[in-house]
Amino acid sequence: MSPHVRYIPWALVALLVVLNCADEAAQRSQEPVQPGAPSCLPLCFEPGSKDGHSDPLGAKMARQARAGRIQHEAQIVVGEDAKQRPRVGDFLLINDKIAVYIEDKRLSDGYAPFGGEILAVDRVGEDGRPAGVSKFGETLLAISKEIIDPESVTVLRDGSDGKEAVVRVMGRLKPIPFLGNLGALFPRTYGFLAIHDYILEPGSERLKVRLGLRNDGEEDADLKFDEMHGFFHSSKGRLFTPEAGYGEPKGHVSWAGFDGGEWSFAWRLPGRKMEYAISISGFQYFLGGGKAVPAGKEVFFDYVELIAGGPQLDGLLEAIRRVDGETPWSELKGTVFEEDGGPVAEAYVYLVAEDGRLLSRTVTDAQGNYTIHVPPGVPAKLIPSKIGYPKQAGVAAGGSGVLKLPRTATVQVKATRDTDGAALPVRIQVIPQVDLGGDPPAAWGEERPADGRSHVVFAMDGQATLAVAPGAHRILVSRGYEWEMVDHTVDVEAGQVITIEAKLNHSVDTTGVMCADFHIHSFHSADSSDPIEYKVKGALADGLDIPVSSEHEWVVDFQPVIQKLGLTQWAFGAPSEELTTFTWGHFGVLPLRPRADRVNMGAINWIGKEPPAFFDEVHAGEDRPILIVNHPSGGGFAAYFSTAGLNRATGKGKPGLWSDHFEAIEVYNDSDHDENRTRSVADWFALLNTGRKVWAVGSSDSHKLRTSPVGYPRSCIFFGHDDPEKLSPEILRDGVASGNLVVSGGLTMTVRGPEQQAPGQTIWAGNDEVTFTIEVQSPSWIKAKELEVIVNGETLLTEALKPQESTSPGKRYRNEVKVKRDLGKAHNWVVFHARGEGDLSPLHPGRRPFAVSNPIFLQ
Repeated sequence: MSPHVRYIPWALVALLVVLNCADEAAQRSQEPVQPGAPSCLPLCFEPGSKDGHSDPLGAKMARQARAGRIQHEAQIVVGEDAKQRPRVGDFLLINDKIAVYIEDKRLSDGYAPFGGEILAVDRVGEDGRPAGVSKFGETLLAISKEIIDPESVTVLRDGSDGKEAVVRVMGRLKPIPFLGNLGALFPRTYGFLAIHDYILEPGSERLKVRLGLRNDGEEDADLKFDEMHGFFHSSKGRLFTPEAGYGEPKGHVSWAGFDGGEWSFAWRLPGRKMEYAISISGFQYFLGGGKAVPAGKEVFFDYVELIAGGPQLDGLLEAIRRVDGETPWSELKGTVFEEDGGPVAEAYVYLVAEDGRLLSRTVTDAQGNYTIHVPPGVPAKLIPSKIGYPKQAGVAAGGSGVLKLPRTATVQVKATRDTDGAALPVRIQVIPQVDLGGDPPAAWGEERPADGRSHVVFAMDGQATLAVAPGAHRILVSRGYEWEMVDHTVDVEAGQVITIEAKLNHSVDTTGVMCADFHIHSFHSADSSDPIEYKVKGALADGLDIPVSSEHEWVVDFQPVIQKLGLTQWAFGAPSEELTTFTWGHFGVLPLRPRADRVNMGAINWIGKEPPAFFDEVHAGEDRPILIVNHPSGGGFAAYFSTAGLNRATGKGKPGLWSDHFEAIEVYNDSDHDENRTRSVADWFALLNTGRKVWAVGSSDSHKLRTSPVGYPRSCIFFGHDDPEKLSPEILRDGVASGNLVVSGGLTMTVRGPEQQAPGQTIWAGNDEVTFTIEVQSPSWIKAKELEVIVNGETLLTEALKPQESTSPGKRYRNEVKVKRDLGKAHNWVVFHARGEGDLSPLHPGRRPFAVSNPIFLQ
């Protein structure tokens, strides 16, 4: 996937690849209805009862399946990190095996706003209540661009008779609002009366979904190109198909599963296969091959089966076999040990066919124990695997179940500040100098650290204990761009314990300045699978002072996470949103506080609006936010300057789309100045040349911490103090709005005019030359090289950075530059760009060191 593919609107790409699938399932037709009939005739779909069973949680004890409306909060059991939470008034469909929450007709969270969706699919505990382990996200179950807009959600059968329990969602097919501007990609609309019947039988691990459609028009409808199964589940579950394992599917698949670890589910079509179209930005899109619906007729057929099970993939596969009435595989219990050592916790155990195909997978518990199911009479082997251990050949399945990994050594790291011994949040990396045999195949789904690392740990107290193979290993202990790095190579023997005391020196002076990253995604964005706490730890370990949450169409605040970790002395977390339109750009809204009583936690609704009035509306919100134009240039709907047709000569765009009511531009998105020179940098400079005072920021847009570090680059703002506990979202907002900030990609830079004027300010220069003092700093492991002086968008000069003597191990440079105002131009400004050598290895390989100031204006 290219670095910029995350900006391609997944809906546009996915719906350009519509394919044809076979039409195999049976359908039932009823008598004709009058075209355009305004109400349901006797043979039409009818709603059920309003409330259903009064005690759905009693289903397990009664050995029934039950369906009932949720009457009070105690009937809602979901995990703390659940995104689309059930509410009082929604429905619970439950038996002794699984519990399914169904949404009532209401304004809904997520991308489908109408209600009537599955909100959670959970395991039922011994007490008969949902266990709160559901990882279900959102599914777009659509015909073309239409989904059911419920007129009613009712209980068709409450299950009290010992038979199936059924929740019925009934309403007209209606276009999904956020796809409204992509009408050319969806040429067919139907508006049929439709129902989804969610059906659960007693003792079953399968939820059935029946679809009913009534064509009250005058023309037959063939839906074979229009049946869409779209999944937003990959942020908390790994996609698995029997044909491709955890790899990207091709063509037809038997079913699509989402492995959530403790609890998982599979989605399949009865009697037919789905066809894979595309995965992009966390969205998996499959086609089903829809039915024919004759004019004046109804069709009603089994549409989808959702099978839930666990733990791990192995538990889901066994649940599918039980549902299908197949002979169960043989249960094998075992333990993973180290040779001459103790049990190994959290190790993968793979069941692999002779041809290398993955048959099943599980994970060991805290005592190294596992359970896996083995097909009788089928040659296969068991392969244990864990980060830090060499790759294993495996042993034949069906033996004792005892699996061995080679004996390792132990590296203990203790990181402290060199001045007072205080514990530090740090990043700890291990780069093996020995051959570990490579990673497991991608189809097995085990994600390992990137860039040849065997361990990458974010240690908030500076301590970690790591298993490493015998031999040589390079140990890196770091804390971002202001600190020296401990780089130590050890050569260890099996069973040996080595302790590394890493004393880190804060070698770059950033007094009065704290640095922010305004564009960070966690698993509340569909295209990120990073848990919030993990993302925050990554930010703090790399020395970021202000991590700002920026989820797609969702609002999260990082500050409570920092408080929970007890690290408020190191960082301040702020809430915002990446306002993600599918038509004219993406924008950071800073600040934007989460509000639990609103859809998508208070995310701003952009649908049906255009930028000029909408930008004003955003600014008028309760938090009085500023607007940052994210990744503004380069093409595609996500790039506002491209979509709005920014004319660099005039600093304006297309009428109706262009508004300059924004304060900042994300000029640097996981990239440096030279990389953006002809795109976002040129656009920023063009606006400055037309007199627009707008500020550049740099952010990571980190979706996956494994490959995209938080805080490269970062926006370093002058606050006049260094205490994150004195910050607030409003103080942060106003700091950005002042323009007194420098974008840092490893290099730290300060710029001052003759009277200490800073970026964002104006110097009254007249006809005189103005002398600027530029200071650049870096730790000793980053190499700074030269300074570029840019006046009115043109490079005035490039010169070597001039080293200064320092008692610190870090590097310091000081240059003085004279700049004269161009009397022939109406607007004069100067920006300074510091460039480094090489990249930011070994901390962030592949990313280049740089710093860029915001403009100082000359009048």
